[in-house]
Amino acid sequence: MFEKDSTDPIRELTLVIRRLAAAGSGQPGLFPDENISAIDLVRDFDQRASVVREAGDAQLSPSQVESLALLEQKLSTIARDGAEFDADIWTDEALRTSEQWAEVRTLATSALDALSD
Repeated sequence: MFEKDSTDPIRELTLVIRRLAAAGSGQPGLFPDENISAIDLVRDFDQRASVVREAGDAQLSPSQVESLALLEQKLSTIARDGAEFDADIWTDEALRTSEQWAEVRTLATSALDALSD
């Protein structure tokens, strides 16, 4: 979905985090071309976060690193193959209604706030 050699990895990560913050908010219905599955959102975040880490966390402040780590930890918990949640966590319905995804949206919003500092 993203170019591997993006010139601004933090910008690309920020775009993915914006999608996570808006996931399940009703916007996908307004913009059907932008409707991305929960699995795609997590995969895109993992890819972009990995690129930023490879470039070095020195680009980020400690609060930015912490906010990204909290979001990454929550997504990692959700992504563990059925260890804590069943497959229903990946449905569009869960994306809109689950407490877990509501927490992801909150953490994503916090990460966006930290990245804009």
